[in-house]
Amino acid sequence: MTEHRVPSRPMPALPAAPSFQRANLKDAVASYVRDLIFSGHLKPGEKVDQDAVAEALGVSKLPVREALIMLEAAALVEIAPRRGAFVAPLTRDDMRDHYRIYAAVCAIAAERAASVMDDSTVTALRASVARMRRPRPGDDLEALNDDFHRLINKSGGSRRLGAVLRGLSALMFGEFQTTSIWGRVAATQHAEIAAAIESHDGAAAARLMTTHIVEGGEHAIALLEDRGFWS
Repeated sequence: MTEHRVPSRPMPALPAAPSFQRANLKDAVASYVRDLIFSGHLKPGEKVDQDAVAEALGVSKLPVREALIMLEAAALVEIAPRRGAFVAPLTRDDMRDHYRIYAAVCAIAAERAASVMDDSTVTALRASVARMRRPRPGDDLEALNDDFHRLINKSGGSRRLGAVLRGLSALMFGEFQTTSIWGRVAATQHAEIAAAIESHDGAAAARLMTTHIVEGGEHAIALLEDRGFWS
């Protein structure tokens, strides 16, 4: 077990929590804590104040504990018995490895989607691509991106695959998807993936999905680098 030094200062006051669906509190809390880490609000080695997180989100401590277990599996936090959860060190190679693993699983989902895609899901994919290409003022690009991938991941009908993808998504730095440069690249890549799925070309769908996720990971790393995340 890695030794942790409790920081000399208390955890900073938490920012206001975004609105979220209460149907899956664990995922919502995990996303909130993940964003605190990637924003630099929580530093490596710093203890996560579970009471403060629960209060900020207006939830009990149970979903906070469940979220921290999920984040430990994603190597974002380390839980020390009787001491609590601490932000884990995170290197550029850690990020790259995670995105490559995520890409491999997403590729399986895309290949399977190409073999079972029905007309209604094809229509939904086309609509998702169109929204990404021509977003309206106020559109949440991260949410639009997530919707596209959720359609593909759900279409395969594998609960096990879905569970693995949800777990891996805990370490995804979604904010990079909101940049204008990546938004344009992602929209083009989404269109290519959707076309491969619609034509039932599983091999092409898997290859294009792998490229999309891996390149997205490099863009996320570059954005964190620009923000001084590793300074």
